[in-house]
Amino acid sequence: MGVKTAVAAGAVGVAAGLVARSLVRAKTDSEGDGRHPEGWKAVTILGDAGAFGQGGFPEPLRRLTEVIEVRVSPAPGDRGFEVHARLREGADVGAVIGDEDPQQALRVALRDAKQIFETGEVLRAKPRPHGKRKATLLGAVVDTAEDDAKGEGVL
Repeated sequence: MGVKTAVAAGAVGVAAGLVARSLVRAKTDSEGDGRHPEGWKAVTILGDAGAFGQGGFPEPLRRLTEVIEVRVSPAPGDRGFEVHARLREGADVGAVIGDEDPQQALRVALRDAKQIFETGEVLRAKPRPHGKRKATLLGAVVDTAEDDAKGEGVL
C-alpha cells in the first residue's frame, strides 16, 4: 500500500469515526436517552453479589453512602449482579461531593466500584503506561475517546 493510499484510508476512517460519534450523540440527546424516571443508575458486575457489600461497598461508593440509596439484584441470564444507585431526596449532596455534578459523581462512583470489585483497581488510560507516542490521525481519535470515557455515555 502506498503512502497516498494509507493517508486516504486514514482520512476516511477519521471521517467515519466523527460521523458515527455525532450520530451516537444525537441519539443520546433524544427522548429515549435511557434515563430512569426515578433517577436510578445501574451497572452490571461479574461476580458474587454476596461479596459485594461485605465490609462495606468499594471505596468510590462508600464515599457517597450518606447521600445515595443502593440496591443489588441478580443480573439477567445468571451473569453476575446489578448494582442500582440513586441520590436520596433531600440529601446534602454538596457536603459530600463539593462542586461536582451529583449525577456525574454517581456515574463515576458506580463505574469505578465495578472496576475495583472485578479487577482490584480502577483502570486508567492516562497517564499512558507506554509514554509519549507519535501523533497520528487515528491516534487522535483514540485519544479523544479515552478523554471522553469518564463523561456521559455507557456505564
